[in-house]
Amino acid sequence: MSYRSSRVLAIAARASAARAVLPACTSRLQTASLSTIYDRRTPFEDINRHRSDAEQRIAQVPIVEVAGSIAVCDGGGGALGHPVEYIQLDTRKQNTPQTCKYCGIRYMMKVGYHGGH
Repeated sequence: MSYRSSRVLAIAARASAARAVLPACTSRLQTASLSTIYDRRTPFEDINRHRSDAEQRIAQVPIVEVAGSIAVCDGGGGALGHPVEYIQLDTRKQNTPQTCKYCGIRYMMKVGYHGGH
């Protein structure tokens, strides 16, 4: 047997072995389902839910009091900030904090300030 024919046989043997292994792997993947991974008592909404304490942390940040009717929030500025947002503080509901839609920091007009119209 020549070198070339033995090499062709070796390549053919490797190819047929790879085809035999592939169905075995896929059959094992197809048998796994949610019922085998999670308990049936786990609610569907709790499966792979991202749990974050961001809302509790931002609630601990004190309300920023501003001596003006407009607050300017840039999220700390620089590369870690967000676009500048101008927040109107003199709304119909007086003395209620207004929240920045990007970072969640709350701003409120100082007590006794009536605006500068």
